[in-house]
Amino acid sequence: MSVFVSIEDLEGEPLIEVFELESIHRKFGKVAGCCLRFAGETADASFNALQGPELVSELESLSALELDAVERKELDRLIAVCRKHAGKKNEYVRFYGEAKSVE
Repeated sequence: MSVFVSIEDLEGEPLIEVFELESIHRKFGKVAGCCLRFAGETADASFNALQGPELVSELESLSALELDAVERKELDRLIAVCRKHAGKKNEYVRFYGEAKSVE
């Protein structure tokens, strides 16, 4: 399963090409914080300008974990995109889970 990342404007229009996370999202639950715990394979999450700095901080804390080459590459790209867009007014970082949970 994967998680897809999009940067969108107020109307939900993509500002960059959507990209896929195949591995690093499995580490999201290993860091403390209020953002990444809501993003995953079975959940969608959206972060606004006020949440952006906290999101970037949580992503940066993942760098301290032991990561394989694929996870490191995905994390580096995700951090770069979030640093560029997170915190900007009317821009949203959105994570879309590929699967929906069955309850």
